[in-house]
Amino acid sequence: MNMPNKFIKHLSDEEQSKLIENHQTSNNFRIRNRSHAILLSFQKHSIDEIAAVCQVHRTAVSRWIDNWNEFGFSGLKDEDKPGRPPILSLEESEKAFDIAMKNPKFPHRGLGEINRETGKTIGKQTLKRLVKKRLYLETSKIGTLETNK
Repeated sequence: MNMPNKFIKHLSDEEQSKLIENHQTSNNFRIRNRSHAILLSFQKHSIDEIAAVCQVHRTAVSRWIDNWNEFGFSGLKDEDKPGRPPILSLEESEKAFDIAMKNPKFPHRGLGEINRETGKTIGKQTLKRLVKKRLYLETSKIGTLETNK
């Protein structure tokens, strides 16, 4: 059964060069993938071929093409994800981490002091997540520094 196809009909030279640059150098994998898909569509590759190259479902490619036609470059970006804003600011998170690490075996014992210092109440699980995330980031940086030497 023949699946319907849609193609990008027109790209200016400037748009093509920007898409190529996005595809080759963007830090965001999704933008690289979507830029590549738009370029392939302009070259008249079918949606199924593009889906195979990008390793996504054909409906995703179709949505990318629709977004490109409607929004241009801003259609390549992800929409903002909903979620609760963080309880603590970055500075307050640093303070909370330092307080928690005064007693690393029982970091939750510093919850009262964190409350006094920041004026905000957080739970054990929030503190645990904060500490784990911070320790993960620190070990990731150490690993990157060692491999760059």
